[in-house]
Amino acid sequence: MARERVCYMEDLATDRIYRLMIAQRLRHNGHVPVTDEAGKIVVHTPELVSRLFDEELEKLITNPGRDLGTEETFREARRISEAMVFNGEFDPI
Repeated sequence: MARERVCYMEDLATDRIYRLMIAQRLRHNGHVPVTDEAGKIVVHTPELVSRLFDEELEKLITNPGRDLGTEETFREARRISEAMVFNGEFDPI
């Protein structure tokens, strides 16, 4: 039980860090270039972010790893995280 709680807290911390990183990339788009593996600049738009959320959700549904929930749980978590990024809400409490 304690190990599960630690993993859950680590997952929450990771989620928060990544949400902040995504929001920063959207906010500072055009000021701080982000490049892909080939060195091409990637413009972070809301459309790109939504597409990336879709792609990552599909990966989780296809290969969920340890049992952390249902497809509905993953979809709801994606919806909440994306909304928080787009609405500038970074503290889930």
